[in-house]
Amino acid sequence: MKFAPAEAHVACDDLLAEGPGQGPGQGPRQGPDHSPDQGPDRGSDDDGRPAALDRIAGHGARVLERLGFVAFRLGRLRLPVDESRKTARLLAERLRRALVDRGAPADMRLEVDRPQETYVPDGFPTRTLLPHFDGQHCSYLTPSRHDAPDWDPSWREFGKHGYTTTSAHKLYQGIFLTDPGEGLSATTYYDWLGILRAVRAARGLGSAGEPVADVARWLGEQLRTALRRQPEHGCPYPSLGAMLGLEEQMWHGLSFHHSEAELPETARKCWPQVTPLAERCPCGRCRGEVGRVFCHQVLMATGLTWQAFRDRWEIVLPGEHCDLLFGHNLTMLHGGLAGGARRVLDPLCLVVDRPAGPAYETWLAESWRRTPSTPSTPSAATAATAATEAGVKAASEAATGAR
Repeated sequence: MKFAPAEAHVACDDLLAEGPGQGPGQGPRQGPDHSPDQGPDRGSDDDGRPAALDRIAGHGARVLERLGFVAFRLGRLRLPVDESRKTARLLAERLRRALVDRGAPADMRLEVDRPQETYVPDGFPTRTLLPHFDGQHCSYLTPSRHDAPDWDPSWREFGKHGYTTTSAHKLYQGIFLTDPGEGLSATTYYDWLGILRAVRAARGLGSAGEPVADVARWLGEQLRTALRRQPEHGCPYPSLGAMLGLEEQMWHGLSFHHSEAELPETARKCWPQVTPLAERCPCGRCRGEVGRVFCHQVLMATGLTWQAFRDRWEIVLPGEHCDLLFGHNLTMLHGGLAGGARRVLDPLCLVVDRPAGPAYETWLAESWRRTPSTPSTPSAATAATAATEAGVKAASEAATGAR
């Protein structure tokens, strides 16, 4: 475990000198109201585009692409909560525009969902959220068609029922910290691209072609297997074990969220062998039945206990009252460390309704490589396609020579 680097923290002090919506010193312009019973909206759209908001969002977009996460330190402005929330929505919209300018799909929109209060299991002072993607029934990393031409975009939806968020495909997940609550207010991030590479290397899986494309195709194979076996395991989310190639049905059917939670009785009935795993974990340090079973799954999939996995991969990004955090929802897993009761978040996600089409596939190929295209450089998707075509040509020439 390590803390996020200093560059992940983006200062917003310029907003005090230049009001986000009405000019210097006049405070932010109010966006549309959003109450819990109205459902998600598409975010605010202010045509003024003040220079301070654009500068901060542009800088944040570059950090987000480089690190996979970013924290806009709105809390340090010490504005009232309602004013901070409106500023956060304006900033999130400017971030969307900055990311589109740097290659994200043009139809990506800001989705403001209902506030979420932290759930703490009975008997524990805090809870730990295990690594996941937001909206994981339809939002998880898949190969781009630039790397896997036979990939069907319909395979980007894993479940049609039994989920708790909207059905929009979440490219970037964001949270506005309405109230940090009674525990830590720390979001954890895990480099999913690095984890995939490390697992393949540990299993001795080399690359026959372009390395990133090989990893992408391998992950695609695991997802296709999990989807094909869904009538057996019944889980609406792809589990960590399934995505990393575990074959036992139990590891496909168990998807974990709160470490301190009790193991559901339905899981014990479906897979009786899970009961002793919930009593003791390999590292001996996990709290809660779900956390202990997850530790077994991580060990099976990566060769590391959950504690060793955290030591290697976990990055902690603390947040204070009224901060705005964003993470790449496909290339980074995220969780929450020791969150307490009364912690309230406003989800602000950048989403598309249809994860398909040339623009999406190009953005996805670039996300796999963390190399957004710019006017002066060819896109990663172009390079990947060229590498694939070169490999096919070389193989064809070799086969011809063999004849």
